[in-house]
Amino acid sequence: MLAALQAYYLATSAALFLYAIYTPRRALRAFLIGIGLNIFPLAALPYMNMDVARFGSMPLVYLPMTAVGLAIILRNGFSFPKRFRPLYALIAVFLVYIFCNTILARGFSVSNLAYWLAWPLNFLMFLATASLVARMNPAFVARLLDRVVMLLVAASLVGLARFASGFEPDANFIPLMNRNGTVVLIALLFPLVFHVHETQGKSRTWLLVCAGIIALGVLLTFSRSGLLGLLAGTALYYLRFSFAGMLKFSAALLVVALLLASGIAERTTERLLSTGRTVAALLEGRQIERSVSDHNRVLLVNGAIANGREHFWFGTGLGMENYRAGLRKASPFPVTSKAHNFYLSYFAELGLFGFALLLAILQRIYASLPPLSSRFRAFRVCFLVMALMMTMNEYILLPELWLFFGLMSGIARHRAPAPWATAAVATPQPARVRRGIPAYGLRETHG
Repeated sequence: MLAALQAYYLATSAALFLYAIYTPRRALRAFLIGIGLNIFPLAALPYMNMDVARFGSMPLVYLPMTAVGLAIILRNGFSFPKRFRPLYALIAVFLVYIFCNTILARGFSVSNLAYWLAWPLNFLMFLATASLVARMNPAFVARLLDRVVMLLVAASLVGLARFASGFEPDANFIPLMNRNGTVVLIALLFPLVFHVHETQGKSRTWLLVCAGIIALGVLLTFSRSGLLGLLAGTALYYLRFSFAGMLKFSAALLVVALLLASGIAERTTERLLSTGRTVAALLEGRQIERSVSDHNRVLLVNGAIANGREHFWFGTGLGMENYRAGLRKASPFPVTSKAHNFYLSYFAELGLFGFALLLAILQRIYASLPPLSSRFRAFRVCFLVMALMMTMNEYILLPELWLFFGLMSGIARHRAPAPWATAAVATPQPARVRRGIPAYGLRETHG
């Protein structure tokens, strides 16, 4: 089975690379195809652990989007936006630091080299995508976002079908990724439902159906982090802007509460209640008993804190092997895994200096997105939702994440009207725009 899956991923990823490198538009369409290759052809496949489903040191599920990213890098060439100059300096210092921190200090190995190479690759994917999208037709990119939402809805239906048929114990729709990774992807893309509804004139029925299917899929994936991510995305998008927005968020909260109370997602309800009890016990200084479901998670967090303290300045070096070596030295806790918390785990791996550099890079990426006061606030909402999700997972190297933030950063440049567009602001919009495809550069300026 594993050999067949490896062959499938290598063949489809190579074909996707050749398709994506042909034209810029194909490169962006390949973003959708790459996600779909992990879902629809494998819909009848049982879940397989990501630690097993690998090619070398890379999870198979990462291969399609990595192929897309490589194609975009080659399509873009060396055309990188001047507006990212401060970011380039931070990235250069960070890459030198982690090279010293991981390869020079811990020794050369295939694993250390793979973990180091993942970072420049993801940075290049982000920058190349941002550069490519900034030069694309805004109407084409708007259609792409609409199709991303439709893809997410279709994927959620696949997950619901897998669960309803009894084929799988939850609604995870990516067979080769665990449910935590799947809900990271869902939470990342979910605010686009609101964005497409608002900017492309979609009906309220469309909004309710799309958001409802996705939310039901997350509930039946039985993921606490996924549910919190959806609620955070809804709150950040709606709650602070208008009375109508507050009503929409309140309605969404009520629907989720009713679904939880109905018993349809009893496991999700139990996990949320368990989290509440665990947090209450920690605040009161009580010890978490072994019988409590979050006992192991608390041990992992305590181990990460001890690891971070022991290697405070320079970290353990990147990768699981280096993290475990540091953990054996630093922690009395019987754990051999990371904390399921990006901030704790990567602080332990990078140390204070390296982690501060990484946060500075992420801050510059956040600053490149449209402000929360704009009609394009969904993009910053996506980033903030990821910042929350990273307290519950460590999927910072997910290729979809870097490609998507490159996509959003590139779209942000469409908002600044070109000189030729100034006169067009007062002219009637083309029929295709009136039908729901916004001309980003003509409808809004920086504000």
